[in-house]
Amino acid sequence: MLLVPARLIFIALFAVPDAGGGAGTGLVPAPPGRTITVIATDDVGAPLERAFPSATYAHAAAADAELRWDDARLLYRQAADDWTASARTRPSRALENAIAKAEHEAGLSQALAGYQRLGPPSLERLPAEARRAFLQRRALEVGRMLRAKLMATRAVLGRAPPELYARTRARLEEVRDTAAPIHAAQNLNEGGDAETELLLCATYAIGGDAAAARLARAHVSSAARADPANAVARAACAAALGETDAALAALESFVLRPPIPRSDIALRDVYLANDWDHLRGDPRFESLFR
Repeated sequence: MLLVPARLIFIALFAVPDAGGGAGTGLVPAPPGRTITVIATDDVGAPLERAFPSATYAHAAAADAELRWDDARLLYRQAADDWTASARTRPSRALENAIAKAEHEAGLSQALAGYQRLGPPSLERLPAEARRAFLQRRALEVGRMLRAKLMATRAVLGRAPPELYARTRARLEEVRDTAAPIHAAQNLNEGGDAETELLLCATYAIGGDAAAARLARAHVSSAARADPANAVARAACAAALGETDAALAALESFVLRPPIPRSDIALRDVYLANDWDHLRGDPRFESLFR
């Protein structure tokens, strides 16, 4: 088994008769009759949680990838406890960040488990418009959490889990498609909800569809892109597309020019997101969250 950084997930190379020793062919030679399996991983940058390898944390991410939210929650708590014990003798800021990340992921898994247990709410008594608005907000909230889980599992596993990717994409597309008729009726921008389009941009990009990602972003009007409320989603879209300067500029607008003061907890939650794993270590990024 050979791990290599790439966008591909799985490649099987079958041996063929050696006509020239494999020289100059760009192929990986395999003995006759043998199959070499190459599992390629995404370049995920420098996730906070990878600074302190933990089998428990890896199992938690695997449970998330399989949508086993309750199992994941317990495993993340255990990983946080293990790292906390280590911090008593070897404290560091990096270890504090890893502990905070495990606790954050445990909270998200718990919230998703709650949504899964509750199922669709009963809204028969609400007017149709209010019911539609409630369901749209709920779907967007779940979509945000699923996308965060998509990034977190990818950071640990080295790939975007197919089922979680499909679930995230479907939920965000549902929000977009539900919002579109409402926005059209109100003569708002044709792309519907700006945050949803930007989160879809980030999702499509992680799935390897850069064209769809840019198309989703193109649906967002200039005014909506400039809206401080969309700064983090705009940064996530840019970061997923590898547009470092644009991602940093959006984050700077969120942190340095907020319409209202940001709490330390809100800033910490943004900092912990795996969207920025390729920005970690960049002085411009790190200075925003000191």
